[in-house]
Amino acid sequence: MEVMAVSRPIMEKMDAFKGCKPVVHSTESVIIRGKTHNKVKPENMYPRLLELFNELNIEKIEKESEKARKITDQIDSVFRKTEEVYDESNGLEGIERLKKTFEMTGFHAEYAIGQIDDLVVYVVLYMDKSGFGPMFVETMVIRYDESSL
Repeated sequence: MEVMAVSRPIMEKMDAFKGCKPVVHSTESVIIRGKTHNKVKPENMYPRLLELFNELNIEKIEKESEKARKITDQIDSVFRKTEEVYDESNGLEGIERLKKTFEMTGFHAEYAIGQIDDLVVYVVLYMDKSGFGPMFVETMVIRYDESSL
């Protein structure tokens, strides 16, 4: 399965495809950022992500699980070798730090991790706590080697 075959439907179902921008785009990984005016209430952000995964047959990975940690560490390591990424994330703890940074700067933020075939999927939703402006959608799909877990 191709990374774009997963990332595009995510952005389309979240009504964030029009005007979205690829931050990273290769045959092995893609990060796309977009925005939608179809916001959900903060308490419904995570359930909406789970609903999205269900609609697209993406298997949810529990964020607090050992599997999520191992996959994220492996992907983080591979991703940093193949792409120029400059951010504060580093493994699953880094993702949680980024979420807390969003929240401290006035955003509601939520994310989910899943997998489909040999692809890992991360989807992040965030929006201003004031309720003004759009909800932002960021999708990362990356190929990984499950045999090395």
